[in-house]
Parts: sequence; C-alpha cells; structure tokens
Amino acid sequence: MMLDSKPNMLISCPTINGKCTQFSLMLKRCNSQVAVTCQMCKKSQKLKWRCLDCERTICENCKDIHSNIQLFSGHKVVSFTDIPVSRMELRVEEEIMKNQCSRHNRKTYKFFCRTCNLLICSDCIIEDHSKHNHAYISQLIYEQILNEAETLESYSKEYRDTERQDSASIDSYCLLMTEFELVHTVRTNLPSINYMTLANDDEAYICSLDRKSIVNLKLNTTGFFTMIQRKRKLSDSKEVDEIGGVQIQPNDITINLKGDLLFISDHRLKLVTKNAQHQTEITDIKNFNPLKPKCVHYDKERDIFLVGLTEGDSDFELTESSLRQVVAVNQRGQLRKSFEFTTENKRLFTLPVRIFSIADGGICVIDRVSQTTGRVISLNWEGNLLWTYHNPPLSLCPNPFYPTDLTMTNTKKIIVVDSNNRAFHILNPNGDLILHQSSINLGIERPLCLDTDKSGYLWVGCSCDSSSKDGANLYKIKIKGL
Repeated sequence: MMLDSKPNMLISCPTINGKCTQFSLMLKRCNSQVAVTCQMCKKSQKLKWRCLDCERTICENCKDIHSNIQLFSGHKVVSFTDIPVSRMELRVEEEIMKNQCSRHNRKTYKFFCRTCNLLICSDCIIEDHSKHNHAYISQLIYEQILNEAETLESYSKEYRDTERQDSASIDSYCLLMTEFELVHTVRTNLPSINYMTLANDDEAYICSLDRKSIVNLKLNTTGFFTMIQRKRKLSDSKEVDEIGGVQIQPNDITINLKGDLLFISDHRLKLVTKNAQHQTEITDIKNFNPLKPKCVHYDKERDIFLVGLTEGDSDFELTESSLRQVVAVNQRGQLRKSFEFTTENKRLFTLPVRIFSIADGGICVIDRVSQTTGRVISLNWEGNLLWTYHNPPLSLCPNPFYPTDLTMTNTKKIIVVDSNNRAFHILNPNGDLILHQSSINLGIERPLCLDTDKSGYLWVGCSCDSSSKDGANLYKIKIKGL
C-alpha cells in the first residue's frame, strides 16, 4: 500500500499487496476516532473524549456540555485510552483479512510480521517467518489505536494549516473501505467507444469516431458468469438503431430529459427524434458557424445545453484573435450565457473537450492544454474559477495527465478517467484528489469515456487494440463505500 504524506490526498491503491509500510497512517485515515477538530464545537483541536453512542470525538469543554444535555444523558463518554475496538476497527480488520496472500492464493492475511513489515498468512509463518516477531492483525490494530490516542494532539497540530482540511478529512478517513468491483462486461462490434451516454440502466447511445456514427445499444446485463472470475458477467450488446451517413460525423453526444438524442457535427448542434411512423428525423438546434463546437452536455437542472466552442481548426498556440469558450443555449438554440475569461480577464480555456454540470450549480470542463496533457477546471454559474485539477503526483501518474471524460456519483464525487495513465481520479467537490484507482487492476486496458446510471453503477467505454479482431467493450463497475 502506498500513501501520500499529505492527509488530504489519497490511498493510491485500494488493494493490499502484502506490504504495509505506513500502517499507523492508514489507521489514522480509516479510524473515525481521528478527527482534526472537535465534532461538536468544530474549533478545538485538543481532543480527549469519545461518545460511543453518537460516535463523536469531542474536546474537554464539549464533554461537559454533551453530558449535561438531557437527550444524551444515557450516553457513554470515554477517554481515548479506554476505547474498545469499535465497529470501524472491525471493518479495518475485515478489509485487510479478506485480501488473498500474494504468495499463497488460497490463504488470506491474518498476521503482521513486525520484523519484515509485511502482512502474512499462516503458510507464510511456516515457510519464512517462524522465528520473526509477528502478531495477529486484530492485536496490531488495537495497539495502533492506543498509540493514536497518545499522538492525536500532535497529529492534529501537524496538519491544522492544511488547506480545506475539514472537507478532506471527511472524504479521506474511510477511503480504505472504498472498493471498485467490475461486475459486468458488455461486448460490442464497434472499433472504439469515444463518447457514451446512458438513456437508462440497460440502454446507451455510443459515438464511435472510427465508424463515424452513433449507435443505440441495448445492454444485455443478464449474461453468464465467466470461468475466470465468478463475480463477473459477460454478455453481448444488441444494436437497436444506428445514425450514420456522410453528413453525420458526430463529435459528441448527450440526451435531454425526454430521452431525445442530441449531437454536434460540423458547426451544428442537432436533435434526433422519431416521427409518427417511427422514422428518424434530424433537425438543427443551433448553427454556431463560423465557430466550431467541440463538446456538448445537457444540464437537466437548468434545461440548457452547454457547448464548448473554438474558432475554426483547433490550435494550442493561442493568439489575441483566438476564441475558446463554453456557452449555454436553450432548447430553441438561444444563447443564455458564455464563459471565456476569469474576473482578471485571463483565458479560462485552451481547448474545451468535455463538459459536465456538477452539484451546487457549477460546471466542470476538461481543458486540453496540449496534444498530450489536459486539466479539469471547475466554474460556478457566475463564471468564477473555483479550482483547477492538474499535475497529479508522479508516484501515481508516471505519464502526463490526459483526462478524456468525467462524471459524478450519487454522493457528489467527481470521477475523471485518465487515458494516458489508465486510471480513475476521484475528486471531492472542492477539487481535491481523494482516491486513485488503476483501470488495469480492474481488467480495463484502454478507458476513454464514462457515465453513471440511475442505480449508481459506473459505466466505462474503451477503445481496443488496432490489431485486435474483437470490438470495444463496455464495463459496468460497482463502487462500494464512496
């Protein structure tokens, strides 16, 4: 397990690979007893007490207030040093012990070798660690809890000046409990899945640039279990309809509240509907000529379309005449708002390629900075720059950060797919990186696009190897604990 030294960062790998070089810090993140400030007054950092009934960590002053409130009169408030192993500690132990030993696949971790600083199983003890100093995982957790109680005040002091520590501590302390599980693979005949939007939990519209068409897929999620992994299902998709032709050449797609498909092609935003004879009709919503739309997103809260625009051919060398903006247009194609400059009159975008509306009325934009790098920018509806996410730690991303799509979970976490590093970056609403998940560890080689369904599952569209005879896959992922 590899952990960043900053408390508002992340667990870079949610799995445990046998090594546990920073076990104490891991427990600090996972144990709900560790709060940077008192959970009652939100100010004091001199934390000494814990209410076992309402599960709050409190300071000396609030301990007396808490005890005098009639509603809490029967609650048990104890000193840190008297705290037994609670439900969170048991969850930590269960999380560790469910992982298979890296050497003995049929065994799970039950011990910790103090000599080698490794998680080990019973077979490991017999083979290599019989004369070493080792302990049960539960024993080590208990010892670490007592140690944390003694060092909690210095821990709080060390990080009290950390930016946005309140939101970061809420997001990060239980991230060890987060688990990405690939539950279903849906095969397609498409060479690539560049853009996708889910019409419902079992239907998607797919934009394949190689095929220069939009395909309506029925996602068969009944399928069958694979022989390799019994928890994962595999099935084939069914092409219900295809929108193609010389004049189509779609660049991005979205759907409105009615379930109608919209896409951008050439200089236009187009709407796809069915007439009374169930024939496909395509009408223009807005012609942006001479500007060229690069991406589109439907904001259901405002019932508008957000479109990323550039002047002519895209270029990363900007001049005074360059135009890079995001505009909001209504269903009739009328311009309602535009975002282009900061309050200091600096350009917001180099090349906007993806847009997503987020909680509290904001928007996130993937901005392509060069041919190989990008960033994520967040704005409020007034156009003020809230935060920028770029240059993640080299320990996580050896290649340049290259975001290609983003979506939001039901818990308002932002998931960004990084194609260059084949990984998912999970951000909190403040733009802090709180978790990093390798797609390769999930068996997903070339992730390109994302969407979440109404049930909270994450869907990932991919490209396939140019030498492969198989089509690109769609992957359904269950995220626990996020």
